[in-house]
Amino acid sequence: MSGRQPPPAYYRAAELLGKRVYDRRTALGMTQEQLAERTGISRNQIQNIEKNRNNSKDPETGQPGPGNARLDTIFLLAQALETSPLDLIDPEG
Repeated sequence: MSGRQPPPAYYRAAELLGKRVYDRRTALGMTQEQLAERTGISRNQIQNIEKNRNNSKDPETGQPGPGNARLDTIFLLAQALETSPLDLIDPEG
């Protein structure tokens, strides 16, 4: 994001995405592997989304960076989880 900080709503949406993907997946009785097969997204990426992290590391702390799922990924997840993309990220939902 080249020097710019995303608004607080971005962090909340990323947090919600992980929680809602996990909640919806488990409610459907689906494993991460099954969701990966349905979406073509790797199981590792699904795990990162659910835990709101990415594979980059903070140079100071060494901790994983915050989640940052692409829009097409959110749509693929929503379709596989039989919900809408807005339901996965809307803080009002």
